[in-house]
Amino acid sequence: MGKDRRKQAVWVVFLRGELIALGIYLLGIMLLTLLVVKGVLPERGAYPAVAVMCLLTSMTAGLLAVRKSSLGRLSAGILSAVIFGAILLLVGTCAWQEIAWTGRGGVLLLCALCGGILSVMMGGQKRRKGKRVYKKAL
Repeated sequence: MGKDRRKQAVWVVFLRGELIALGIYLLGIMLLTLLVVKGVLPERGAYPAVAVMCLLTSMTAGLLAVRKSSLGRLSAGILSAVIFGAILLLVGTCAWQEIAWTGRGGVLLLCALCGGILSVMMGGQKRRKGKRVYKKAL
């Protein structure tokens, strides 16, 4: 029972990564809300926690795209971060009808883009396909 090595379409890889990242982000927001309501986390610490969560979930989607996509590492990571940021922007404008770009709204989008850049750095090198030759130790 070997692994199936068929190539997937690029949009399937990005869709899967974004859905996983949005699911993690939603669960994280619910956990953060519970922590703030119970008094474990103070209100002033909620926004930095949301920013870190945004960075980490964007990095998760980017890592999935970098490792599984047939695109280059840089383009896959940045495109994944842009898609995640666009989804956050779309949901934010639908819910609040405006976003304060000079306030906290722009910072979350920057965190999403930084997550994509981090995923490119942490994505690792793609392995070469082919026969490897090992030298004997003397």
